[in-house]
Amino acid sequence: MINKSQIIHIIQQDLKHSQLTEALRNLGLDDGGLYSLDLISLVAQLIQVPSEHMENFTEIYGSYLDKANQFPITYLGECLLPVAEECYLQLLERMEV
Repeated sequence: MINKSQIIHIIQQDLKHSQLTEALRNLGLDDGGLYSLDLISLVAQLIQVPSEHMENFTEIYGSYLDKANQFPITYLGECLLPVAEECYLQLLERMEV
């Protein structure tokens, strides 16, 4: 059974992956989406996002992926944990509307 902390950890890892792919892109190594992990689909499935909320969900999730680059890149991505928690709460809040 997947719980809240596991979903937050998945989001944290996606944020870290976003940092790393953006850093590569800045070095001129654009993968064109080839190395996308598509964790957004997994998170949507785990929190059971209704199809009518998917557009809003992807908008919120994507904004956090974009925000990840504002934080230092670290080995464990520990500074991204509060960002992942905030993202998770924001997603749940918006799904209740």
